Amino acid sequence: MNKIGFISMVCLLNFGLSIAQDLDSLEINSKHFKNISQINDSLYRSEQPSKKGFKALESAGIETIINFRRFRNDSSKAKGTDLELVHLPMRTAKLEEADIVEALKAINDAPKPILVHCWHGSDRTGVVVAAYRIVFEDWSKEKAIVEFRKKEFGYHEKWYPHLVGILENLDAEAIKRELGLN
Repeated sequence: MNKIGFISMVCLLNFGLSIAQDLDSLEINSKHFKNISQINDSLYRSEQPSKKGFKALESAGIETIINFRRFRNDSSKAKGTDLELVHLPMRTAKLEEADIVEALKAINDAPKPILVHCWHGSDRTGVVVAAYRIVFEDWSKEKAIVEFRKKEFGYHEKWYPHLVGILENLDAEAIKRELGLN
């Protein structure tokens, strides 16, 4: 069984038995999460995990958690796990391309698989995942924005319309050079 198959199996055992898959991501229905999805074999996204959520993530084989919340790190909720915790505070209303580049660097450098999260798993998490799709997976900006806006991910477009503009203007080639991907 390949790594994605193993992780998916462990996730199903730890999170529940119900999943919904589209062509690009795997939504995992979980008793510990309302908004968790597998993006690929090395990247997952969710809302803020609970203590039990952190334990389930560790059991499922996740190695690194990257948190985009401004004022809350994960150290107390992840206590008792061996998860690597990375805290990259982002202010959604003031988010810029430089913040996204910093997040993509952390994703590129961290032990995998990784889970990225913010409070709801919608805006900061969503824009970083969309940029990841563009930079690492060579998605078109249009396709990444369509996924970013999917209802189930919960993007608050009325509050943060500028996030789509950041993606539309993302200099993917410059970011790839900066990350050493070219």
